Amino acid sequence: MLALSVTDIKDFMNQLLIGETFDHFSLIEASIVTFNTFTIDGKLQKDFFDTDTLEAFTENAMEYSLWHDVKPFCFSVIRGKRTPVSFKIVFRLPLKKMQVMLEQAIPDLPSDALGGLYLNLQYKNKMLLCTTGLSFRSFLPDKRPEQFWDSVVSDFLHKHEISFEQM
Repeated sequence: MLALSVTDIKDFMNQLLIGETFDHFSLIEASIVTFNTFTIDGKLQKDFFDTDTLEAFTENAMEYSLWHDVKPFCFSVIRGKRTPVSFKIVFRLPLKKMQVMLEQAIPDLPSDALGGLYLNLQYKNKMLLCTTGLSFRSFLPDKRPEQFWDSVVSDFLHKHEISFEQM
Protein backbone atom coordinates (compact mmCIF):
# COMPACT_ATOMS: atom_id res chain seq x y z
CA MET A 1 0.00 0.00 0.00
CA LEU A 2 1.20 3.46 -0.91
CA ALA A 3 0.21 6.52 1.15
CA LEU A 4 0.76 9.94 -0.40
CA SER A 5 0.06 13.49 0.74
CA VAL A 6 -0.91 15.82 -2.12
CA THR A 7 1.04 19.07 -1.80
CA ASP A 8 -0.86 21.24 -4.32
CA ILE A 9 -4.49 20.60 -3.35
CA LYS A 10 -5.94 23.33 -5.58
CA ASP A 11 -4.35 21.87 -8.73
CA PHE A 12 -5.40 18.36 -7.71
CA MET A 13 -9.00 19.46 -7.17
CA ASN A 14 -9.05 21.13 -10.60
CA GLN A 15 -7.88 17.90 -12.18
CA LEU A 16 -10.36 15.86 -10.13
CA LEU A 17 -13.46 18.01 -10.65
CA ILE A 18 -12.87 19.94 -13.89
CA GLY A 19 -10.25 18.03 -15.86
CA GLU A 20 -10.40 14.54 -17.32
CA THR A 21 -7.54 13.06 -15.29
CA PHE A 22 -9.63 10.61 -13.24
CA ASP A 23 -12.52 10.11 -15.69
CA HIS A 24 -11.60 6.51 -16.57
CA PHE A 25 -11.85 5.28 -12.96
CA SER A 26 -14.95 3.58 -11.62
CA LEU A 27 -16.51 5.32 -8.63
CA ILE A 28 -17.11 2.88 -5.80
CA GLU A 29 -18.32 5.48 -3.33
CA ALA A 30 -18.07 9.16 -2.45
CA SER A 31 -18.90 11.03 0.71
CA ILE A 32 -18.69 14.82 0.76
CA VAL A 33 -19.26 16.90 3.88
CA THR A 34 -20.24 20.54 3.37
CA PHE A 35 -23.37 21.92 5.05
CA ASN A 36 -24.71 18.34 4.92
CA THR A 37 -23.15 14.98 4.24
CA PHE A 38 -23.71 13.83 0.67
CA THR A 39 -23.11 10.17 -0.04
CA ILE A 40 -22.99 8.49 -3.44
CA ASP A 41 -22.94 4.75 -3.98
CA GLY A 42 -21.35 4.24 -7.38
CA LYS A 43 -22.94 0.83 -8.00
CA LEU A 44 -24.98 0.87 -11.19
CA GLN A 45 -28.69 0.24 -10.67
CA LYS A 46 -29.31 -2.02 -13.64
CA ASP A 47 -33.13 -1.76 -13.43
CA PHE A 48 -32.81 1.87 -14.50
CA PHE A 49 -31.21 1.15 -17.90
CA ASP A 50 -32.52 -0.09 -21.23
CA THR A 51 -31.47 -3.42 -22.74
CA ASP A 52 -28.81 -2.00 -25.08
CA THR A 53 -27.11 -0.12 -22.27
CA LEU A 54 -27.21 -3.21 -20.05
CA GLU A 55 -25.58 -5.26 -22.80
CA ALA A 56 -22.78 -2.69 -23.07
CA PHE A 57 -22.29 -2.79 -19.29
CA THR A 58 -22.12 -6.59 -19.36
CA GLU A 59 -19.74 -6.62 -22.31
CA ASN A 60 -17.41 -4.19 -20.51
CA ALA A 61 -17.85 -5.86 -17.09
CA MET A 62 -19.10 -2.56 -15.63
CA GLU A 63 -20.58 -2.70 -12.16
CA TYR A 64 -19.95 0.91 -11.15
CA SER A 65 -20.40 4.34 -12.71
CA LEU A 66 -17.38 5.98 -14.23
CA TRP A 67 -16.13 9.10 -12.45
CA HIS A 68 -16.85 11.04 -15.63
CA ASP A 69 -20.57 10.41 -15.18
CA VAL A 70 -20.78 11.30 -11.47
CA LYS A 71 -18.22 14.12 -11.37
CA PRO A 72 -20.72 16.92 -12.20
CA PHE A 73 -22.84 16.02 -9.17
CA CYS A 74 -19.81 16.02 -6.88
CA PHE A 75 -18.62 19.31 -8.38
CA SER A 76 -22.00 20.91 -7.71
CA VAL A 77 -21.76 19.92 -4.04
CA ILE A 78 -18.12 21.00 -3.57
CA ARG A 79 -18.01 24.23 -5.58
CA GLY A 80 -18.50 27.49 -3.83
CA LYS A 81 -16.60 29.94 -1.70
CA ARG A 82 -16.09 27.54 1.19
CA THR A 83 -13.88 24.49 1.24
CA PRO A 84 -15.61 21.21 2.14
CA VAL A 85 -15.20 20.04 5.71
CA SER A 86 -14.06 16.70 4.31
CA PHE A 87 -14.55 14.19 1.53
CA LYS A 88 -13.71 10.61 0.77
CA ILE A 89 -13.72 9.17 -2.73
CA VAL A 90 -12.96 5.54 -3.54
CA PHE A 91 -11.99 4.75 -7.13
CA ARG A 92 -11.39 1.36 -8.70
CA LEU A 93 -9.65 0.70 -11.96
CA PRO A 94 -12.26 -0.85 -14.28
CA LEU A 95 -11.94 -4.65 -14.24
CA LYS A 96 -11.13 -5.04 -17.95
CA LYS A 97 -8.31 -2.48 -17.69
CA MET A 98 -7.05 -4.20 -14.55
CA GLN A 99 -6.96 -7.59 -16.26
CA VAL A 100 -5.12 -6.26 -19.33
CA MET A 101 -2.55 -4.39 -17.23
CA LEU A 102 -1.87 -7.35 -14.95
CA GLU A 103 -1.62 -9.83 -17.84
CA GLN A 104 1.07 -7.64 -19.40
CA ALA A 105 2.95 -6.87 -16.18
CA ILE A 106 2.63 -10.17 -14.29
CA PRO A 107 1.72 -12.86 -16.83
CA ASP A 108 2.04 -15.76 -14.37
CA LEU A 109 -0.49 -14.24 -11.94
CA PRO A 110 -3.76 -16.22 -11.89
CA SER A 111 -6.40 -14.15 -13.71
CA ASP A 112 -8.90 -14.49 -10.85
CA ALA A 113 -6.48 -13.65 -8.03
CA LEU A 114 -7.49 -9.99 -7.62
CA GLY A 115 -10.88 -8.41 -7.15
CA GLY A 116 -9.79 -4.83 -7.74
CA LEU A 117 -7.15 -2.12 -7.78
CA TYR A 118 -8.22 0.91 -5.74
CA LEU A 119 -7.26 4.54 -5.31
CA ASN A 120 -8.65 6.19 -2.17
CA LEU A 121 -8.80 9.97 -1.80
CA GLN A 122 -9.44 11.54 1.58
CA TYR A 123 -9.56 15.25 2.35
CA LYS A 124 -9.73 16.33 5.99
CA ASN A 125 -8.12 19.05 8.10
CA LYS A 126 -6.74 20.78 4.98
CA MET A 127 -4.81 17.63 4.01
CA LEU A 128 -5.45 15.45 0.98
CA LEU A 129 -4.28 11.86 1.17
CA CYS A 130 -4.15 9.31 -1.62
CA THR A 131 -3.75 5.66 -0.75
CA THR A 132 -3.61 2.61 -2.94
CA GLY A 133 -5.28 -0.67 -2.19
CA LEU A 134 -6.01 -4.09 -3.63
CA SER A 135 -8.68 -6.65 -2.96
CA PHE A 136 -7.78 -10.30 -3.20
CA ARG A 137 -10.14 -13.13 -4.06
CA SER A 138 -7.86 -15.64 -2.39
CA PHE A 139 -4.66 -15.63 -0.35
CA LEU A 140 -1.71 -14.53 -2.43
CA PRO A 141 1.76 -14.40 -0.84
CA ASP A 142 3.09 -12.66 -3.95
CA LYS A 143 3.71 -8.91 -3.37
CA ARG A 144 4.21 -8.10 -7.06
CA PRO A 145 0.60 -6.96 -7.64
CA GLU A 146 0.85 -4.46 -4.78
CA GLN A 147 4.23 -3.19 -5.94
CA PHE A 148 2.95 -2.95 -9.51
CA TRP A 149 -0.19 -0.96 -8.53
CA ASP A 150 1.81 1.38 -6.28
CA SER A 151 4.16 2.03 -9.19
CA VAL A 152 1.28 2.60 -11.64
CA VAL A 153 -0.38 5.14 -9.33
CA SER A 154 2.89 6.96 -8.66
CA ASP A 155 3.63 7.13 -12.41
CA PHE A 156 0.05 8.28 -13.09
CA LEU A 157 0.38 11.17 -10.64
CA HIS A 158 3.79 12.16 -12.05
CA LYS A 159 2.44 12.03 -15.61
CA HIS A 160 -0.37 14.42 -14.65
CA GLU A 161 2.05 16.67 -12.74
CA ILE A 162 0.30 16.11 -9.43
CA SER A 163 2.74 16.97 -6.67
CA PHE A 164 2.86 14.71 -3.64
CA GLU A 165 5.02 13.47 -0.80
CA GLN A 166 5.25 9.86 0.20
CA MET A 167 4.23 9.21 3.79
